[in-house]
Amino acid sequence: MRQILTLVCLLITIVAISQPKKKLSARDSILVEYHFDSETPIFNPNPVFVFPKSSYGWTKSIDEKWLIKTNILPLYSLSTDRYKLKSNEAKVGLDNYQHMAFYQMTIDSNEFLIYVKQYQTGSYEFPLTKKGWKISNYFYFSIINKPEKTDSIQNLALDSNLYYGFTILDEGLFKDVAEKTYKNPWELISTNMKLEVSDRKLVVQLERKDQGQLRFLIYSIHPIFDDPVGIVSNWKIKNRGIYLDNTLKRLHYTILDKEWSATVLP
Repeated sequence: MRQILTLVCLLITIVAISQPKKKLSARDSILVEYHFDSETPIFNPNPVFVFPKSSYGWTKSIDEKWLIKTNILPLYSLSTDRYKLKSNEAKVGLDNYQHMAFYQMTIDSNEFLIYVKQYQTGSYEFPLTKKGWKISNYFYFSIINKPEKTDSIQNLALDSNLYYGFTILDEGLFKDVAEKTYKNPWELISTNMKLEVSDRKLVVQLERKDQGQLRFLIYSIHPIFDDPVGIVSNWKIKNRGIYLDNTLKRLHYTILDKEWSATVLP
């Protein structure tokens, strides 16, 4: 009896070995082969698009006037509140960036875009007395499939507030990074990359205005939970976040539409 069982097990093993290997889909290739025997990810150190350091950040004040800063979304306040607008908190605002760009990565024949942003937050060591203000550098990245085809910026209708939501395959947020981490983002990304599909979306909001202005915001968010990631502050009104809710009417960055890269979204 034992000999028969041994023979049966041996035959099953031979049959299994002789079966042709299942061809993995593109998605399975990402989620399975990456962990076992896929090719080494190829990261292009040259970004396909870098957001200009001369972008303007705009926030609509309590008294319905636009506040403006370079690369910073100003704090929500009265436009006449000079004390708040010159405070330590105003130095980081509702959001800011030192570096924001899209990079390209390839695994096997699969192409990806990596959104990278380095920004600063601040906090007081002694909040009650507002003493000991400290600045921290944050580094955020998210990976999405490279879109096959999207609309041209020039084809977007004026004053149309558009939301592009891309499934995030991986993302990471790191606190207290070195000031020049963004100079070599792959060093941090490659050691923390898992590539596991999540329910989160990388949201790119766009609105074309006349005279070539382009308003935009980029952040990660869950479709159900109010939890934006990759920004300094989740601005809330009546305990409800404003992101995904006509956001560009209240705050945004602006560049010229001709500065937006045709190789990125859209």
